[in-house]
Amino acid sequence: MHWLTSLLTRIKSYIGIEPNIHMHPYFYNFIKQWDIPYEVDLLNNSATDMHEVESNSIDTVIMTLVLCSVPDPLPEKILLEVHRILKPGGNFIFFENVVADSKTKPFIYGFQKTIEPIWAIIGDGCQFKPITNYFDAMKNVYSKVEYQYIDFPAPVFFVKDAIIGKLVQ
Repeated sequence: MHWLTSLLTRIKSYIGIEPNIHMHPYFYNFIKQWDIPYEVDLLNNSATDMHEVESNSIDTVIMTLVLCSVPDPLPEKILLEVHRILKPGGNFIFFENVVADSKTKPFIYGFQKTIEPIWAIIGDGCQFKPITNYFDAMKNVYSKVEYQYIDFPAPVFFVKDAIIGKLVQ
């Protein structure tokens, strides 16, 4: 998706949201290691409530591997909260694991559903669910909703199904 490259070259500041404080050291090590050339702030709260961020104030939101670990109905609240903070025409870029298709990948789907309770413990609450339903439900909220399925090069076979996409405020 060519739009991602052009967006990444225009970053002036970054606000991260990570409710899991055990992930914060990894974030700060990444920032230090790559000598990120712009202002960086990390908020320790949920993406369902970004009250520190003003409405219509953000150009781009990037979300990776979030919705699988958020119980229903919170994914919809997150997508609505992102819509609130985005400037008109702002971009919401996302990457998410998705449940395998039960018809085209029955073995992987069955395996995912079998190990899901254990995976939720190991994966910080992550569940195998039809994430695309959340984005499809936003078609009347955002001006544009687009995503594509990808085969993520994960080290284990049962988490390779993913989507990457963009919503426009």
